[in-house]
Amino acid sequence: MNRREIKHVQRRIGVKPDGFWGPISTAGAAAHLRGLMNDSGASWPTQGEVRTNRSIYGRRGFHGGPHPPGERIELPFSLQLYGDAHRPVHSLYIHPVCATAYAVAFDYLADEFPTTARRRAAGILNYFGVYNPRNARGSSAASMHAYRLALDLDANNNRNRSHWPTASSMPIEVMECFAMAGILPAGAFWSRDAMHFQATIS
Repeated sequence: MNRREIKHVQRRIGVKPDGFWGPISTAGAAAHLRGLMNDSGASWPTQGEVRTNRSIYGRRGFHGGPHPPGERIELPFSLQLYGDAHRPVHSLYIHPVCATAYAVAFDYLADEFPTTARRRAAGILNYFGVYNPRNARGSSAASMHAYRLALDLDANNNRNRSHWPTASSMPIEVMECFAMAGILPAGAFWSRDAMHFQATIS
């Protein structure tokens, strides 16, 4: 994001809009979104608790099986697999524990971005997947994707290690839509991986 866009984020989260992102802005973004998550009433385990395989999500999936359970949710607008308009995605297959929360998040997105042009500009049409039975990148610990509880959007513009918001473009309004449904927007809490959203509290 450029300075003008960063100022917009800062105004949205209630800190001084000076266009420079530092610890105060980082803390402000986390507090703003955590408040929305708390207001949602959602109750999830921590990422560490999920990785014990004894949380409400059960066991992780593996290539070749077994796989975690899934529930199909119909989307209020079509996504594009890896940004390809010829590969539309009309529904997602999410862990049943958090499927309703994701459905609510997409309803919020549909309201916040009511036209295809605005959805495209926000990057939310670019779908990069839910279930992937792998470990977290660069780690021996399981990815939240292996439990079918995480979602990636617009990964081309919000890469795995790119700092948010200085080197990533995920709009704060997108993060708010997920947070209002109780879904954690990784970019604001980890200062990176802004493409990533997951149904945990940390």
